[in-house]
Amino acid sequence: MSYQTHAQPAERLGRYELLGLLATGGMAEIHLARLAGEAGFEKIVVVKRLLPELVASKAYVEMFLGEAKLVAKLSHPNVCEVYELGREGAEYFLVMPFLDGVPATELVARPRDPDRTAQLRVAAGVIAQACAGLHHAHELRGESAPGERGELVGLVHRDVSPSNLFVTAAGVVKVLDFGIAKIAGTAETEAGTVKGKAQYMAPEQLLGDPIDRRADVFGLGIVLYELATHQRLFKRSSDYLAARAILEEPIPRADAADPAVPAALADVIARALERKPADRFADAHALADALEAAFAPHGGVATPAQIAAALADQHADELSAQRTRQARVVAGARTRAEPTTAVETSVATNVVKHVPAIARRTKVIAALAVAVAGGAGIVIASMLGLFGGHHAPAATVRPPDPIVRPPDPPVRTPDVPAAAGSAIVAAPTPPPVPPPTKPRPSTTHVTHAAAAHGPPGWFSIDSQPYAKIFVDDQPFGDTPVVHKPLASGHHRVHAVLADGRTKDLDVTVPAGKLAAPITLSW
Repeated sequence: MSYQTHAQPAERLGRYELLGLLATGGMAEIHLARLAGEAGFEKIVVVKRLLPELVASKAYVEMFLGEAKLVAKLSHPNVCEVYELGREGAEYFLVMPFLDGVPATELVARPRDPDRTAQLRVAAGVIAQACAGLHHAHELRGESAPGERGELVGLVHRDVSPSNLFVTAAGVVKVLDFGIAKIAGTAETEAGTVKGKAQYMAPEQLLGDPIDRRADVFGLGIVLYELATHQRLFKRSSDYLAARAILEEPIPRADAADPAVPAALADVIARALERKPADRFADAHALADALEAAFAPHGGVATPAQIAAALADQHADELSAQRTRQARVVAGARTRAEPTTAVETSVATNVVKHVPAIARRTKVIAALAVAVAGGAGIVIASMLGLFGGHHAPAATVRPPDPIVRPPDPPVRTPDVPAAAGSAIVAAPTPPPVPPPTKPRPSTTHVTHAAAAHGPPGWFSIDSQPYAKIFVDDQPFGDTPVVHKPLASGHHRVHAVLADGRTKDLDVTVPAGKLAAPITLSW
């Protein structure tokens, strides 16, 4: 996704003047906007507007509204806030603040410094602040009688990744995008079940098992590994391979990947990355405490002031580019509104230099605090990968392969103009043979032959395009099937494509072991 600033007439949404379109995602479009008040008061904000073609979808509207309702309950310096939930006619929008800084992806991409201790302290400081924000979210409680504490709601972020940890120029880390956050006991939306970025998911999340706050601890462990080693831990050529790496491959220690990583830090990372939730840190607060202890001999984890100094030293060009880009957007909006002189344009540019920056250079979409994700997301402040295609909820961005495919949103018919005041028209007739909808992954399915074959093993199969899988004439789900329990012994596997093509093969599953993974080509 590339950063955009489309030339368009000045437009208002509620109290806000939209200055420029920054980006468009699968669920919303993101605008730089201005709130003007008395005596020359002016505030630059970011407005996230639900796409007009999704307004008619109850599920998408509920996801969008749920975003604001959830974030409104969170108040912490390491969680980005929502200023306002608004409605203008049939349109819904959220108003959120700027963030001036860089996403943690930029810290991962930066080469290792000669002073590795200082760089590792910054990495640990970033994660420690992220732990604080997430722990606050994990501790969210429901309503209760006066003087009493409500019950924990069981909130889980589910999308902890470098792109969702934003480091401001002041050295404060903001956890972004609670758009696909899950509250215990709530049903999944029709937009999908297993959500998140495959290479940052905990094993239990990938498998569709019940999850709790420890799933976010696993995500923090991955990000910490990548910040410490400057290497991507589970990045693979496909989400299927990333899922298999998380579930099946040995997880390397950070000090093996980079000998400069102290053993104490590597131990912390290894515990956060335990595959069994019970073996991980009990919560994000415990992970932060372990980081402080690991760096106690080195002066502790980096403070916000130290992180800010490192950011100014290492990312000065990016910060400058953001401010320049923002100035152009604001100046361009004023130019479109009315002719301006060179002096007036200069004044506009100087004014916005004092406002936190927005857009990043080519690689990064926008350093804003607005969620692009669907569901209950917080901020888009974002970076590459936060925006999905128009046929998937932005919360999942690019849904990983082992995910239920979201429904296509209503689409605008190009040759039938919408009625005045309406952004929705009837959707075109769907194609005669639509792809099958992927079912929720099961982690407990074992064929009826289990008793006869003895202890189960595990079976993985993928197909491009994806196929329906039958084992011993019983439905086994849609590909990709990753590390799924299957009775040991011989099985007949039948694969069926949406267009009717089929393949049959014999598979032997060893007891207590993974059968040789299969990839089908057609």
